[in-house]
Amino acid sequence: MSWNVSAQDLQGLRRCFLFAGLEDEQFQEVLNHASTVDLPQGHILFNQGDPANAFYWVAEGVIRLYRASPQGDEKVIELAGTNRLFAEAVLFMGGLYPVNAAAQVHARLVAFDGRTFKEWLARDARRCFPLLAGMSSRLHKLVNEIDRLTLMKGSDRLLQYLLDHSDPDETGRQKVEWEAPKQVIASRIGVKPETLSRLLHKLGDQGCIELDGNALYIKDTARLVQGNLD
Repeated sequence: MSWNVSAQDLQGLRRCFLFAGLEDEQFQEVLNHASTVDLPQGHILFNQGDPANAFYWVAEGVIRLYRASPQGDEKVIELAGTNRLFAEAVLFMGGLYPVNAAAQVHARLVAFDGRTFKEWLARDARRCFPLLAGMSSRLHKLVNEIDRLTLMKGSDRLLQYLLDHSDPDETGRQKVEWEAPKQVIASRIGVKPETLSRLLHKLGDQGCIELDGNALYIKDTARLVQGNLD
């Protein structure tokens, strides 16, 4: 492992919920416990049940967090993209990773060694308070998201996913960048791949979206928000 972090990476890390409340000097000290990891597409970062020795921030790429059934079926729990932190909560619980993590595409990560990071926190309890505040805020957001998604039908979860993952391209059109193949996206939002395809075609027939190869463009955001897919 080596240290290969750009100024843009450092800015993203600085804004991360876990580190945003730290003083500049404390943030620099945190970086002393970090290194970078290059993970080729498809490679496993850790397996479910492995000791939680580190947590990670995604500088580039997408990490697929998933669980596998005894029959080999995958359930995608999360797709951690650029500027996302993952596995930090497990580290503080002192346990085992509850999911598998693999590179959906080539990924460059910043890894924080768990043992040295916790030793750094233990030397001054005041360092813990801004981290607790950041984690508490993040927890509230996740609970709200779970409540929202639990009450949604599969079609509504797709609509929300498209809205959450769209950004204007160079022409100003709202473009959705697929983080992973559609069967992985289907698992992420809790529908079957054939259901996802059917819903996307229906949105296209309604004039809400335009499918152009692997690209998806939102043509009518207002109609998409109304989301009549029943």
